Amino acid sequence: MSEFDEFEPVLPEVLTPVRLQQPLAEVPASVTVISAEQIRAWGAHEITDVLRFVPGLFVADDLESNSQNVVYHSGDSTLARRIEVLVDGRSVYKASFATVDWQQLNIALEDIERVEVTRGPSASSYGLNALQAVIHIITRHPADSSQADVRLSYGSDQRRHGYISTAFQLGGSQQRFSVYGHREGEFSGYHADTGKVGGLPDLAQVKGFNWSGGIYDGQSDIRWQLSRQQSFRDGLADSNLQVNTPLAETTSDMGWLRWRSPLNPDHQLQLQGYWQSEDTHDRFSACVPTFALDPGLAQLYRQNDALATALAYGLLPLSREDTDPQVRQNTLQLYQGLAAGIVTQAALEQILETTLSQAEYLQAQGLIANLVNENALQQQVCGQADADVYQQRAELELQDTVRWSSSLRSVQGISYRRDEVTSQAYFGGTEVSEQWLAFVNGEYRASPDWLWSGAILATHEKDSGPLYSPRLAVNYLISPQSSLRLQYATSRRTPDLAERYLNASARVTDLSQPNYLQTRSGSLFLQASAEGWQEDLREEQIQAWEAGYFAYWPRGGWQLDIKLFHERLHRLIRSQMTLLNADLSNAGGLSSRGVEAQLSWQPLLAHRVWLSALAQRRDSDRDQELLLGSDRSLRGMWYYQGGSLNTAAGFIWDDQPADRKRQGFQQQRLLARLALNSGWGEWSLQAEYDLLAQRVLYQRAPDWLVWGGYRLQW
Repeated sequence: MSEFDEFEPVLPEVLTPVRLQQPLAEVPASVTVISAEQIRAWGAHEITDVLRFVPGLFVADDLESNSQNVVYHSGDSTLARRIEVLVDGRSVYKASFATVDWQQLNIALEDIERVEVTRGPSASSYGLNALQAVIHIITRHPADSSQADVRLSYGSDQRRHGYISTAFQLGGSQQRFSVYGHREGEFSGYHADTGKVGGLPDLAQVKGFNWSGGIYDGQSDIRWQLSRQQSFRDGLADSNLQVNTPLAETTSDMGWLRWRSPLNPDHQLQLQGYWQSEDTHDRFSACVPTFALDPGLAQLYRQNDALATALAYGLLPLSREDTDPQVRQNTLQLYQGLAAGIVTQAALEQILETTLSQAEYLQAQGLIANLVNENALQQQVCGQADADVYQQRAELELQDTVRWSSSLRSVQGISYRRDEVTSQAYFGGTEVSEQWLAFVNGEYRASPDWLWSGAILATHEKDSGPLYSPRLAVNYLISPQSSLRLQYATSRRTPDLAERYLNASARVTDLSQPNYLQTRSGSLFLQASAEGWQEDLREEQIQAWEAGYFAYWPRGGWQLDIKLFHERLHRLIRSQMTLLNADLSNAGGLSSRGVEAQLSWQPLLAHRVWLSALAQRRDSDRDQELLLGSDRSLRGMWYYQGGSLNTAAGFIWDDQPADRKRQGFQQQRLLARLALNSGWGEWSLQAEYDLLAQRVLYQRAPDWLVWGGYRLQW
């Protein structure tokens, strides 16, 4: 064996795209694999830091909830829900709103072995939430972990990160116990009205532990994980209601077990089950006009929401100390005139620019007359509110992998999933969803050069009936290390529990006394219910075509993947629902077509270069579907692993055409990292500079973000 051959990179195999272990040249889809080595060398502190270097993926901040969203090619900046995210095969998207909370994965970044991203529809393998892509996070086996590992880092803007783990043997098992934490910002400040008051929310804290174990008896392999995690996050307040910044506290628990055993060299069974729960309390203090809690106003809202909203919001100037005296006087005269009948139905219609029935006018007049008689036009009450959500998921899956002959193999399986959500704030109680899923993925080698693959998945859910998601692909192997591929796939995403069963209201308790309603608790008149669209809402759908080229040149250290794509999404559902705007329908469409490229290059033994690029054209009949994503993107990272000295430098460039620059998503960032290994561990310093800070939408990043870190392992 030559010296070069000893260090020759091995062409990696992946499992995610079709559930079959395949070398990249035979995979019928475009795949990005990011290793633990890259995660560490690039200086990532969160999983979303890594995803920024995947072609076509865009990461943005949801400024209201102080969380992050990830979309593929294009989408809304809030409630991104068209990507399936798995952790060791465990689905982590929320049952309530079908989103992923990237801070609630119940694992530490340092325990990740690799991340496999299938860039394209994958519902035929993983179900209806895999509409556009699958991100599969695979953790490291305890047997491959260090006996002890300590990592600490501190960054600008009050950022800090810590991780401690120990790996050990117990009986015939290998085990690892990890404790981790991440925090930025502080528990202080009032952030309201899209940041106009007090700036944007900045607190995000996570702390948790994960216990992972494995047993291998020479034939069967058993893996398990248990985890608990707690997070705190502040959000934006509405100054019309909230007098402090909402603080969301979430506790999540998880238990996962997988058994895998070969029945013979050509037949393997796998049984996997997990349970996970998430308990969120989003608490805040509220002060509102007492009238806003009047049950009579809520009844009027159900009959004429515009009239009820105008009457309630019209009182707000009376509760503000900075209201102009003339405005205050005019407001009092208007409501007193309505109570006395001086403001007639015709006059009220002219003020509101709408048409009212006589019954609606008389009902409004009666409510205001009672308010005037109680001398409560300017009365306010204060109390406590909690937007609570408890959700849990249990799933059991059986997977059967068979090699039928030298040219044919398949993987098939069946699973049952039960989602349950309990929330007084969003559902008025408990809602349950049960799903049965069956899938078949097959691979047929027609000749040494031609590889055909196909898949179909069938699902059955309550209220939706059976749905099918097929995929068909062919690979032409130019050589064992290079291939051409062609794929067609269609996927669906069924409405989530909130889209199907929403029954939202805001309840305030411990109300200040006295108040004219003579109550200790009450609900705001605003309500949002799925009754208006529940029967008509259908699943979202995508049709996608892909042509690709993969090549690996071991002597030159090159690995290249190019993808031509055309995706058409139909019947899209609006992403955001509020108490003031909750009318959903399948009214949107999105089309994207273009080219992606991904290059990994090892020019010298210790040097590596990573490049990803995207050029696309996006069209949609809804502007919000174009908010997150760019038409041109180039990201790159060079890193050097030289033993005692490790360095890295990179860039991120996302750009828009001229007509979208003002409202579109853009990024221009520079990154650098320097790490020095000594006998006392590794010391590192890294920096990130945002060239468009303060000018880019959907980002909270400062001009400079600097981290200092330390790592010791043995």
